[in-house]
Amino acid sequence: MSDETTSFNIYDMRTGRLAARIYSDGTVQSEGDAEAGATLTDLMQREIVIREEQLNFDSEDEDEEIDVFPEETMCYIDLITLRPGDPRHLKAFLLRLPYVTYYEVRP
Repeated sequence: MSDETTSFNIYDMRTGRLAARIYSDGTVQSEGDAEAGATLTDLMQREIVIREEQLNFDSEDEDEEIDVFPEETMCYIDLITLRPGDPRHLKAFLLRLPYVTYYEVRP
């Protein structure tokens, strides 16, 4: 088993600058933007509610619009809650980050 940790570069969409890195274990490292580090650390501790089918979202489908909380499913059918620590939480967090902040993940 590899001990290699994957990191994701998080950019501020307003400035285009690297704001932080998020590691596959959920650790956030500020890259000179303390506000971004604090915001992302706080958000990483929150639950995420998504449609179950959106877990299989692939980066190749980037043109497809993602409903963060679709109006038509207010009765919670097909919705799941991902809690911090769930292996799927980070993927959902990174995909939805631009919808709730001024930050986005870039390669």
